[in-house]
Amino acid sequence: MLVLTVAAAGWIAYRGKSALAAAQEMQADGAQLRRQLAAYDLTGASATMARLRRDADRARHLTGDPVWVVAGEVPVVGRNVRAARLSAAAVADIADAAQPLEPVLPRLGRSLRPSTGTTGQASREIVDVQALATLADVTPHLATTVADGDARLASVDPALLHPQLADGVRTLQTALRTTRGPLNNAVPVLRGLPTMLGGDGPRTWMVLLQQDSEARGTGGLIGSFALLRTENGRVALQSAQPRGELARGPAIPSTAVPQELRDLWGRDLTEWAGLNLSPNFPWTGKLVAAGWKARTPNGTQLDYVAGVDAHVVAALLAATGPVTVHGVTVTSQNAADFLSRDVYRRWKDPAVVDQVTADLVTAVFGRFSTGQLDLRTLITAMRDPVRDRRLQLWSARADEERLLEDLPVGGAIPDDPGPFAMAVVNNGGGNKLDAYLRVSTTYRPGECRQGVRVGHIAVDLSSTAPGRGLPAYVTNRSDLRLLHLPEKHVVGSNRVLLDVYGPVGAQAALTTLDGKPLVPIVTGTDRAHSVWRLAVQLNPGQRRTVEVVVAEPVGMGKTGSRPVVLTQPMVNGATASVIGTAGTCTAAPRVPSS
Repeated sequence: MLVLTVAAAGWIAYRGKSALAAAQEMQADGAQLRRQLAAYDLTGASATMARLRRDADRARHLTGDPVWVVAGEVPVVGRNVRAARLSAAAVADIADAAQPLEPVLPRLGRSLRPSTGTTGQASREIVDVQALATLADVTPHLATTVADGDARLASVDPALLHPQLADGVRTLQTALRTTRGPLNNAVPVLRGLPTMLGGDGPRTWMVLLQQDSEARGTGGLIGSFALLRTENGRVALQSAQPRGELARGPAIPSTAVPQELRDLWGRDLTEWAGLNLSPNFPWTGKLVAAGWKARTPNGTQLDYVAGVDAHVVAALLAATGPVTVHGVTVTSQNAADFLSRDVYRRWKDPAVVDQVTADLVTAVFGRFSTGQLDLRTLITAMRDPVRDRRLQLWSARADEERLLEDLPVGGAIPDDPGPFAMAVVNNGGGNKLDAYLRVSTTYRPGECRQGVRVGHIAVDLSSTAPGRGLPAYVTNRSDLRLLHLPEKHVVGSNRVLLDVYGPVGAQAALTTLDGKPLVPIVTGTDRAHSVWRLAVQLNPGQRRTVEVVVAEPVGMGKTGSRPVVLTQPMVNGATASVIGTAGTCTAAPRVPSS
């Protein structure tokens, strides 16, 4: 036994020396791979992945024989042996799972190179959709393999290992933990992208430019729209027009959305100027598709509807470069201010404003059609708009829509029971003063007593509008005429329609405006969430606070679930905060029957 033990130790030492060299090469390759991926050098990353895979396979072979397996079970000494074996196996398994990407990454890398196309050229392939489809096929298995490796290494405590080995294990554990989330999140996106880009046949898109200066639930009033066609990775602009072209009718069939939404908004949902009143973008997508079908019953059926705002346009311009419309050069730096404020200062006629925005959309998407864009810059520039729900997508295909609704770009309001709050603003004055509106929400989920969670939602509305100097088009109060009220008003004042969304099945125990009780003008539900609507008059420089005390039945909520607070896209980004946690709820004590 002594001879066998000495021989085994010598064997482990001999192979361990080679395994250590392979591990050091793996660490160097891993660091280089991270740098290359961060720089979008996919061609270089492909070569590094292949080299890393060979080093990992060698390390797994060196540490995977029966002697190493048995030695790993030896108390104390075996910890280092086992950690080395598990680490090598995890990296090798991941590298093997990623092997199909090695020939694909250079093809995708070519898509990320800036294009020098010119306007007037034929539509150019923006993305290699076949390579993208391969990436979509590989990613789920890769994500599972990363999760398995993370789980196996979770049993290894680096504090008990040799210092040099401990550093490598810590690095690998951190890499696996930070990679799991992004990989899992990428799976549904990658599954849908090839089809959205026309990989299995042409697709028709309607892109809505939402003007956040006149707020709507999903962002803002539709100022203009573009029709796009995608096929085999190419994007072709078919037309771009002002919303007025849609407003000619016919009316949008409101039956495309549930009765609860029709009860909240009525006929407003049948108009192109008011169909996106709910913050739930899938309702907007359904109404747009139904309205377009009613408009062209024998024409184009929409496959996708997208909503974008000024910040998304700015991100697009970062990729395409500046464009000039009506004598004004619009860049990624000034696009948000131009669309939310400057366009109304320069042109007083609403029809001209709508035409300017339509021409801007034409110029930007025209460059996409000819491939005049830097895709790498676009990916980076889109991070903040996607996070802030400024880019929203809806698909007519039920399977794709289910995937989208789980992502920020789906713009969906979750219908799960549990602590929830959202402040939704719709412009009630028919003006552009929401460019000067700030909205902040504070949510206290509250504690449970006697089977009811009592929470508190506070919404601060602040106007930064000046009392003079704004064009009449911006400060208009068309609501006064519609409501037959005296048209004399404070210049710069506005009527804000505030919808406070609470938890599913909740009731408002008390609603106040600036501390005084106020009865909501409308109550209802949207995606099963309770909704309380208040009309708030807001003067320039004024701050007003709406508070709702919310009673949520325990039977409707998830006990101890994490509070969810959402914000709508606005010119000035809305803010939200949660104070306290949603404590574990217990059902109300049962009263014994007599």
